Amino acid sequence: MTNKLKVPATARLVLEQAIRLYTSPLEKAYINAIDFSETSRLSRDLTRTYPPIADTIYYRKQAVREVIQHRMAQYPVQQVLILGAGLDPLSLYLLEHYAERISRILEVDNGYIEEKKIIYEEILHITGPLHLLQCDLTDTVLLEAMLIQAGYMPEEPAMVIFEGVLHYMSNEACVQVMQLLATPQQHHLGLLDFSLALPDVPDNFLVYHRNTLKVMETYLNTTLNLNTRQQIRDLVARFGRLEYFEPLCETEKKLTGTNRVFHQPGHGIVELAVFSL
Repeated sequence: MTNKLKVPATARLVLEQAIRLYTSPLEKAYINAIDFSETSRLSRDLTRTYPPIADTIYYRKQAVREVIQHRMAQYPVQQVLILGAGLDPLSLYLLEHYAERISRILEVDNGYIEEKKIIYEEILHITGPLHLLQCDLTDTVLLEAMLIQAGYMPEEPAMVIFEGVLHYMSNEACVQVMQLLATPQQHHLGLLDFSLALPDVPDNFLVYHRNTLKVMETYLNTTLNLNTRQQIRDLVARFGRLEYFEPLCETEKKLTGTNRVFHQPGHGIVELAVFSL
C-alpha cells in the first residue's frame, strides 16, 4: 500500500510485540500496510517495566494457533468466530492454512473493522468466506442478529476465539456472549485468555505482575479484569465445559523444549482457557 494505515498505539501494541509471528506472505503484506513509524509510549513503557512482554504475546498467540491446528483435524468443515478481533490478522492465517476446512470466518469488533476491510480487500482482492462485522459484543441482541445474517449456523461446529477481550470486559458480559453461542451438543470449541489475579501469581513474579498492571491501567485509564483459575472454572461452568488451562510455561516448553522465560504456572500475566460450549 502507498498510504499506510495509522492506528492508535493500543491497537498497534499487540502487532508490534508479536511481529515475529507474522511470517507468511499475506501476514507480511498486512503488517506492511500498517504505519509503525510513531514510537508507542505504551509499548516502550511496558518493555521497560516487563521485558518479557513480547514473549508473553508471542506464546499466547502460538498457543491459540496450536489449538486451531488440533481442532481443524477433528471436523471436515467448521465455522470460526473471532470475537473482539482487533487488528490481529488471524483470519489471514486461517485462510492460508485451512481454507478448505472453513465454511465461514466471522470477525466481530466494535472498532478497526473498516480499517481492516481496506487492508484485506487490497491484499486478498476477495472476501470469500470472510465476514467483518462491527458490533459491540455486549449488545447480544444485535450480535446474534448480525452473526445469523452473516451465515452463522449454531448446528454447525465452530471455533469461538475470544482472545484479548476478557481483560477489558466483565465476567458477566462474557457469560452473556457465550450463553448466546452455547449448543446442546457442546460441539463448539472456545478459547479465551485471561489476566491472572494475584492469588494465582507466584511470589517470584509478583513485582513484574503488579508493575505491568500499573502501566496498563494508567495508560488505558481503566481497571483490568483479573481472574483466578477457579473464577474462570466457575465462569465456564455457566455455559460450557472446561477442557484445560494452558499456562505460558507449558506453551514455551512445547515450542522450544525448554523454559527460558516462563518457569512455572502464573508466570507471564495471562493464561489460556479452552472449553466446549
